Amino acid sequence: MTPLYSKLGNADVIVFGTPLYWYGPSAKMKLLVDRLRPYVESKKLRGKKTVLVVPSEEGAEACTLTVSMFNLSFKYLEMELANVLLPKAAERAEIKGQPQVLAEAFDTGKKLV
Repeated sequence: MTPLYSKLGNADVIVFGTPLYWYGPSAKMKLLVDRLRPYVESKKLRGKKTVLVVPSEEGAEACTLTVSMFNLSFKYLEMELANVLLPKAAERAEIKGQPQVLAEAFDTGKKLV
């Protein structure tokens, strides 16, 4: 985790991406969020922009709880949620066939740099 901490500190934008598993983030993503706890006191992530990407088989409506968890966590860390992308996808590389999703992701990146 130590090498990641320095990268987070140097980043202007942090993208959090996780598939939706049982209406929540993957275990690895939840572990990452848990490991951000030291930043609450140090405030070293304050003002950093974030983008949340959560593909799910059921679509955006199924992501409500996960988006809420991240939104509250980002507020707690004083980070700015710049955009949320909730594409409908269940299999690896499925989004490659969805040009509107790719365009939205591209536009999000373009606005943040």
